[in-house]
Amino acid sequence: MKFLRSLRLGLLAMLVLGLAPAASNAGEFYYLLIFGSEDDPKHLRNAHTWAVFVRAVGEGTDQAGYQVTAHTLSWYPASKVVRLWSPCPEPGVNLTLEQTLETVLGLNENVRLWGPFQIQAPLYNRSVAVYNEVASGRAQYRAISALRDLYITDCIHVVAAVDPVFGRGHYPLIRIGQPASRYMARQVMMRSLEKGVDQAANDNSWLIPALGLIRYPITIVPPSAITAEPCGLCKQEE
Repeated sequence: MKFLRSLRLGLLAMLVLGLAPAASNAGEFYYLLIFGSEDDPKHLRNAHTWAVFVRAVGEGTDQAGYQVTAHTLSWYPASKVVRLWSPCPEPGVNLTLEQTLETVLGLNENVRLWGPFQIQAPLYNRSVAVYNEVASGRAQYRAISALRDLYITDCIHVVAAVDPVFGRGHYPLIRIGQPASRYMARQVMMRSLEKGVDQAANDNSWLIPALGLIRYPITIVPPSAITAEPCGLCKQEE
């Protein structure tokens, strides 16, 4: 897969590839957590969107005992300095979940988490392909993605690269930070319902301690609190 030919994307992949909360094999489950951060008052250079994809393997009702592996799509300048209006691409780095939280909290950004959502194996597998692509070193970072060179990308469009259907135009940069993440979360809810799946009916909160997130000051927005309706700029909090 060539990473940014596959930046025909958007988190709506789950819509196409199936969001139904079901395991591909007995005892094997997949999840998505969407994050957004920004400072207050908001400065665009201090706003970030990222996502975590989880594979859990286990049997029985005690999910706390499941074996959990996770990877993060969190595209950031390697310098850790976001140059908002710079026309020049620069080396990027895909941060781990812990590195991301340490970075944004160090900038006094407020962090919100939408989910966890249960997804199916095809979406998870696509996220692995995108993860491997950004780890290859071919992509570069720029705070505003390039229109023609899809290897020059921002944080939002790396997450959106999981979707094989929609292009960058579906995720314009009128929404940055938490609004961009909120938009993605609402799309998950809406498209899940279209497939007859109510994400709000599933309690996947066991993943919060399993991923070590209880150590951080994060506002968690569970599926039961997410409106399954479209939003424009998506600035209104849940």
